Amino acid sequence: MEINHYDTLADFFNTVWHFSDEYKEFVHSHIMSDLALTSTDILVDIGGGTGTFTSKLASDADLKCAYCIEPSKAMCDEASKIDNIISICTDASGFCALNLPYTKLLLKEVIHHISDREPFWNNIYHQLPPNGKLLIITRPQSIDFPFFDAAKEAFARNQPPYEALESELHEAGFFVDTQCRSHTFTLPKQQWYLMLRHRFMSDLSSFSDQEIDEGIEEIEKNHPDTMVKMVDNLIFITATKKS
Repeated sequence: MEINHYDTLADFFNTVWHFSDEYKEFVHSHIMSDLALTSTDILVDIGGGTGTFTSKLASDADLKCAYCIEPSKAMCDEASKIDNIISICTDASGFCALNLPYTKLLLKEVIHHISDREPFWNNIYHQLPPNGKLLIITRPQSIDFPFFDAAKEAFARNQPPYEALESELHEAGFFVDTQCRSHTFTLPKQQWYLMLRHRFMSDLSSFSDQEIDEGIEEIEKNHPDTMVKMVDNLIFITATKKS
């Protein structure tokens, strides 16, 4: 993951990356269901950021143990303040090398940061118990956010096609189930612009302040109202280790 980018976001990440309570509940409920979380599970949240989402899952499922794995030290320092999770400052491959026991694994909007995926899937398959699960939450390469054109192109370049992920997981031995789900909501336009200026997604990290401002001007021409419509098309890929 791009540690420097996320280090700069740590202080206000929970404020900036917050669409709505309804949106968070939409994602949260599907994670609980797709991973079939129970109190006996040990959850690993790869790229868990400041740990707030990991903590909510741990609390609602009454988990015996939940790990927030986050390579950004600033983000991980924030997660370490939360009592019901264990934060570890490392990346996906570093976590695998720890060889910790776990039963469920979450990759929420981070799979595009893992480039060498084949050994990663093989490690996860080996480490999971029979019927253990991993869940990838990702997006199609064509995003339906009110981005400026250059940002849409950057997102498409960085996002692996979900069909490739399915194929890789099958090859590693998993049973794979994919669900496409959409959530529509609105945001105040100034909140959206603030998120863009803070580069709330790593795909925006390569743009300069001037390029972001020019992009916002482009968006402004297409969205003259005070609110912007957000359509988030999410792809949930559940992989289960065969018993």
